Amino acid sequence: MSQSIQSRVINHIAVSVPSITKAIEFYTNVFGFQLIGDTIHHTKRSEQPDAPIFTIYPDNLNEVKIAYMSTGNGVGYELFEFIDPETYVPERSFEYHRGGFFHACVTDVDPEGLADKVVAAGGKRIGQPVELAGVGIKCLYVADPWGNVVEILNISFERLATLSAPSKR
Repeated sequence: MSQSIQSRVINHIAVSVPSITKAIEFYTNVFGFQLIGDTIHHTKRSEQPDAPIFTIYPDNLNEVKIAYMSTGNGVGYELFEFIDPETYVPERSFEYHRGGFFHACVTDVDPEGLADKVVAAGGKRIGQPVELAGVGIKCLYVADPWGNVVEILNISFERLATLSAPSKR
């Protein structure tokens, strides 16, 4: 007898930024994410050598700030500001061809309007907006001020995935 495989839910996404306070402001004001507990957790190895993060991360991590945010559907958005060693933002373009994660996606009824807010808050647009399937489905990409890429789509993922799905007979 085969075991069923449980479809796991996404618990959270973590993003490294050089300024956690600026990132909280950006993600709150632009995407409406909410800071959980109104707290930034600041952990130093010199003060809390047994903190779990120092067991998970390499020995050269000595100090970090972490903020927990919640998105509109309850998926967590975790911000990290590494202080020692310091977070750096590499000079790069949209590295879609590099292996690994390369964007997160939010759903908004007005992708253009949200993209304008991203740009006004210091982010940038990537490429040109597209209309999918010729039925008013809009998609575009933006980057936050630190280069983290976010897709903005005006339909759910399930609807998007079924646009090109072959029909069953």
